[in-house]
Amino acid sequence: MVKVTLVDEEVIEVPSTEEKIIEENDADFTDTDSEVSDDEYDDDDIENETIMERIVALKDVIAPQYRNSIASTASSIYNGISSSFLFGGKALWVITTSSLLLGVPLSLSIISEQQLIEMEKEMKLSQSTNEVLAPGAEQGFQAPPAQQ
Repeated sequence: MVKVTLVDEEVIEVPSTEEKIIEENDADFTDTDSEVSDDEYDDDDIENETIMERIVALKDVIAPQYRNSIASTASSIYNGISSSFLFGGKALWVITTSSLLLGVPLSLSIISEQQLIEMEKEMKLSQSTNEVLAPGAEQGFQAPPAQQ
């Protein structure tokens, strides 16, 4: 069993100036532990919270003027990047179609020219082999000189 005894405070202590300052500073803060229930800090709520909900919750941290400047900067960056991709896509289309329209016929003509050159080389080789085999054989096929 517990006995309770009454204690009289006869000595009154006068707080020093440092203690007064500390007490005044402590008065600025309130104890919020009693006001906040344990249910608000439940781990399930944090795990179920999405990234978008967290970003929306951070909206109040940033001042409205800074939010507007950040939003306008992000919007201008997005517009710049999207317009550069749009221009790049159109430029790539023009370059690709131009190269196909001009390059394919040019390459076909170059290939046909190379084939003609190869055929001429083959003709010259066949003529030179005929001369080596029978030099003067061509003179036999010529018409005789006209008699005067």
